[in-house]
Amino acid sequence: MDETRRLAEFAAGRRYQDLPPSVVEAVRVYILDNLASGLVGSHTPWADMVGGLVRETAPNGPCSVFQRSWTTSPSHAALVNGTMIGGFETDHAFVPGSCHPSAAVFPAAMAVAEKRRLDGRSFIAAVAAGYELACRVGAAATRSVEDERGFHGPGTNAPFGGAAGAGRALELDTEAMVNALGVAGSHACGLLEFAREGAMTKRLHVGRGAQMGLESALLASSGFTGPSTVLEGEKGFLRVYSPSPRPELLLEGLGERYLLMDMLVKAYPCHASFHPVVEGIHRLRAGGGMEPGAVESVRVVGYERMIKRHDQREPTSVLGAQYSLPFSVAVGLCRDIDDPFTYSEETLWDPAIRRLASSVELAVDGERFGRPGGPAAEVSLTVGGSLHTFQVAGWKGAPGNPYTFDEMAGKFRRYAAGSLDPERTEQVVRTVLALEDADVGELAALLRMEGP
Repeated sequence: MDETRRLAEFAAGRRYQDLPPSVVEAVRVYILDNLASGLVGSHTPWADMVGGLVRETAPNGPCSVFQRSWTTSPSHAALVNGTMIGGFETDHAFVPGSCHPSAAVFPAAMAVAEKRRLDGRSFIAAVAAGYELACRVGAAATRSVEDERGFHGPGTNAPFGGAAGAGRALELDTEAMVNALGVAGSHACGLLEFAREGAMTKRLHVGRGAQMGLESALLASSGFTGPSTVLEGEKGFLRVYSPSPRPELLLEGLGERYLLMDMLVKAYPCHASFHPVVEGIHRLRAGGGMEPGAVESVRVVGYERMIKRHDQREPTSVLGAQYSLPFSVAVGLCRDIDDPFTYSEETLWDPAIRRLASSVELAVDGERFGRPGGPAAEVSLTVGGSLHTFQVAGWKGAPGNPYTFDEMAGKFRRYAAGSLDPERTEQVVRTVLALEDADVGELAALLRMEGP
């Protein structure tokens, strides 16, 4: 019954020099991906709404916000930046634990690092500690938190990751880190009901978790206490939120095997579960000779969660479109899905895309698809009278096919094109590449919009 304390000890004690080089490089890639996602998410209406609320309630502070000229408090910067990073289905995730440390850990750690003017080594250590803790909490809770209880997993585990990342940046000792996690556990929240209508609450869940995690760490730094068995206790997080928890996963291989290495990095701005399908279609189109209007039929066979949870054919919101497998298949067939702004109100109501989405046939085959290491789905298209059938598995960004830094720099350049001029874009890439020697405040300032 000391899992919370041992995780706290790990998070509080992990320093840059303790991290394997492979972990450091993975975190560097994740940081650049977070910046890409934040820049894209900064242009969304929900980012404007949350940002507007923050400007009313916390108009002053030392911390930057993506593509805004104003600054705010660390807590509110974590909220807005987390909402932006997680707000357009472009941020990475740890699928076995149903968690998004991208929008939960990174903005909390960055806000503290910017205020304290931390160097890159300290920042990387804070991000790594928060990521690993979030992944372990999510894995131990298992996907049953979502699949059976109906909570939004990333919203429930986000405060733990945010608390660990912010706490490490604040240099909390083990006892204070225990309290930070204990306080964070009372902020675990998020319901999946948003998926029914594509409501905006999903956009807010992980950003709010980043904010609550950071505030939990700040409270703990002043002596505020939380339960020291918040994870494993009889009324703790695992037993309350999960019908089938696996508490042994909290500590299994801790410090030796890093779960954060198995992150799923998104190549396209839609739900991760059907990325293999979208990439398979994208590759087919890239081969040339296929006009969208010539597509006569589409059939996708996959595992149950991919097919049944994402079978909405007539979405009424952009989030609904990003969560819809048939709609995303149609987008992939008709548009350049490499473009992060492909999903828009114009695309949502495009008659040709909606017509094609409504005709996509879906079927479940759990025996052939969805098993670890095997194919995720099979796609069959009839185009101009010819049948094309192919199976799809991993894609660029899958745990077995991770991004290199250079590849992520390419994604960042695409995603930054609507926000930063080319010179500043390259300055960000260079800063992250040599982050160990940088001031995190300088990096944060590069992401702001110039102006009053």
